[in-house]
Order: sequence, then C-alpha cells, then structure tokens
Amino acid sequence: MEFDMDKAERTLDKKMGQLRAKSYISVELVDLLDKVAHLQLKARAAAEITVPKDGDLAPAESVLQGMSLVSKEYFPYDVSQAEEMLGKLLDLLKETDGALADAGKAIGDEIESGKLSAAELFDRYLSDDVKFFAGWAERCQEAPKTIAFLAQASLSPSIEAAAEILAEKLPEMKAPSVGTCPICGSLPLISSLKEKEGFRHATCSFCRHDYRIKRLACPVCGEEDQKKLTFFTVEEEPGFRVDVCESCKTYIKTIDFRDLDRIAIPVLDDLDSLALDYVAAGQGYKRATLSAWGF
Repeated sequence: MEFDMDKAERTLDKKMGQLRAKSYISVELVDLLDKVAHLQLKARAAAEITVPKDGDLAPAESVLQGMSLVSKEYFPYDVSQAEEMLGKLLDLLKETDGALADAGKAIGDEIESGKLSAAELFDRYLSDDVKFFAGWAERCQEAPKTIAFLAQASLSPSIEAAAEILAEKLPEMKAPSVGTCPICGSLPLISSLKEKEGFRHATCSFCRHDYRIKRLACPVCGEEDQKKLTFFTVEEEPGFRVDVCESCKTYIKTIDFRDLDRIAIPVLDDLDSLALDYVAAGQGYKRATLSAWGF
C-alpha cells in the first residue's frame, strides 16, 4: 500500500493538538517536537536503506530463542539523511531560548570545529556509550539530555525504515516475546493492548518495531509471579495505565484505547502520558528506557 503522507500529517497534527491541551507540557517543548515530528515524517518516507544480507543476520532458530536479528551497534541507517537531519535539528534549537538553545550551540560549535563529527555522535549512540553522553550531560547541566535527543531524533527516521524492511525477515513468532525486540534486542518504550482479546504489544525503544509480548510478565526482567506484578491508573489519564514490577522496580506504561476514540502514536503517547511517569517515579519505580525523544 502506498504511503499516504497527507493522512499521516493529519494524524500527526491531531495528536499534537492533544499534547497542546496538556498543562504540564510547555508550549515551547510542544512547538519544538511538532516541528521535529514533521521533519521526521518526511524523512522517514525518503530514507534510503541497505540492510545486511540474509547470511549476516541471526539465524531463525536463534531469533526464536531470544537473539536479535541485528545488533543495535551495527544497525543500518541512511548516513547522509541522518547528518542532514542533525543540521536541521541544530537549526531548530537555535530558534529556542534558554538552556536548550545554549546546549544546542555548544554541540553545534563542537561539530563545526571538527572536535565532534556527526558520524562519531551516531556511533556513540548506537554503541550506548554511557561515558560519552554523561560527559555532555555534565557540560550542559541545564539541558543534560540535549545531545541524546539530537542523536536519537536524527537517526530515528532511517532506523524505523530499516526496521520495517528487517521485520519481513523475521521468522514466524508463534509465541509472544518475553520483552526485548526481536529485530534489535532493545527494551520496549511503551506497550499497548490490541484486538478484543487484549493482546499486549510493545513498541521498541530503539527501532520502533511493534511486536507481541507476554501480557502477564515484566518485559524488563521476565518476572511472571502475579504477586510481584501490578498496575495503577490515574483518573485524569483515561486509556493509560502503568504496569510495575516489584522484582526489578521498573515500570512500563500501557495504552488501551480500544474503547476510546483516540489515535495511537506510541512515541507521542509516551509524552502524552508524562504525568504517569511522575507518579511512578514518586512511588519509587524507574523507567527502563529513555523517552522517545531521548529525555
């Protein structure tokens, strides 16, 4: 089926309208993410991807046993597009005020001087270089996640395009996954309940692949003891719940829009339900992954 850009943009605009109604999300942040999301949507449709040959992918038997199809460190992406996206995102940060603009300038200056290249930034992101990002967080203390946001937002369009191609190479998954993405091995960003049976699906925090996971299990540590698994909801956020695990003290938000007239866009639903993150953190639980925007 041919991609309908007009429909996709209308859906995105409607979702951004919902975000603008949230009092706890700043207008400036929504304005920025609105522009970023539209840039990503157009880039996603134009990404040029070369995926590894079948012989370089994990064999079907290994994937069925929990191995990822491709290592995140070597995940394919459109290099030129990602570099172009990075430049556009840095320009957007220049239009903002305060700490975010200052952090963007510091990172941009480092790239312009040659001390940091786009390729190095992307490699650091793909290899989960904690020390590198912690160093930048120290340098940009008022906006510590800016560089993670830039890396993730620049790469996401072509990574998502690659994941769509790679999904066709997955073996038939007869049983739901415990938690990690069968394509790249990353943990879920958010989960959702679908179909009348309430099958639980996860959206990968890295490649955004949608895959089915066990409904009654912690997607982080695999705990299945129902006495250690629970969830809570907040009346002000209908359609969302927070699934928590007492074994690893992590949580994951779950979307259930089956009885609601709401559009699901997981990366924006994650932001839409930000209030639940505050509640979960206040109860001593932690997220297993960053947000969809690197926060």
